[in-house]
Amino acid sequence: MSDKRENKRSYIKAISAIYRYSQTYIGENIKKYNIGKGQWSFLTQLLFNEDGLTQEELSEKLHIDKANTARAVKKLEDEGYVYWEEDPKDARKKRIYVTDKSLGFEKEFHQVFKNLNKLLSQGFTEEEKEITKKLLFRMLDNIIEYRSGQGK
Repeated sequence: MSDKRENKRSYIKAISAIYRYSQTYIGENIKKYNIGKGQWSFLTQLLFNEDGLTQEELSEKLHIDKANTARAVKKLEDEGYVYWEEDPKDARKKRIYVTDKSLGFEKEFHQVFKNLNKLLSQGFTEEEKEITKKLLFRMLDNIIEYRSGQGK
């Protein structure tokens, strides 16, 4: 590829394409669970990172607006993957927990994401993987900081 064409490539173009292809990959590999692309990130947050979050906490952790979070959690609830429970310390809050149904396929579900990470970093050295991860999360921090300064 010529240097001129290489210089016209942008971060956002690459990130957008990686996102779209990753969504397709994940969707194809979790289709049998009837979990759509609008729900899998919520379930993975609860299943692999932190169960028992409020809807607001879930929105904040995933950087997704409350309306989309509400729709996704409702779909997951309808499919039997999550349930709501009153917060024992604050009756005004409800927390979201994964069900036994979710726990039943946790390892297989997690493997889909591990396989995608392997695919994305194929041919990378361990050092390149670490550098890439650090740079991507710095980009994420930059956009979060920008959005926070916008009052959003």
